[in-house]
Amino acid sequence: ASMTQQLLSSPAPRPRPYRVCNWDRSLRKGIMAQNLMELLHQVSGGLALLALGPVSLVLDEDGTAVETEAFFQTLEEGTVLMALSKGQTWSA
Repeated sequence: ASMTQQLLSSPAPRPRPYRVCNWDRSLRKGIMAQNLMELLHQVSGGLALLALGPVSLVLDEDGTAVETEAFFQTLEEGTVLMALSKGQTWSA
């Protein structure tokens, strides 16, 4: 019971700010998200990419893929990410 109480009483992670651009950097948005899934969902709607299929995220600075929650949680607030749809690639 004490473990359950600890889990229930621990505060929910607070949303953190990220900057997200599209593949050609013509559109940029600030988005708040607690986790990778939430960010992907918001990016799909916020950058009007929903109709283009699944979206992936990479670091804008070097193209490193953001594929796991563990890696996502290491990113600093304000990290600039690039949203890519099928067929789109990162470029410097």
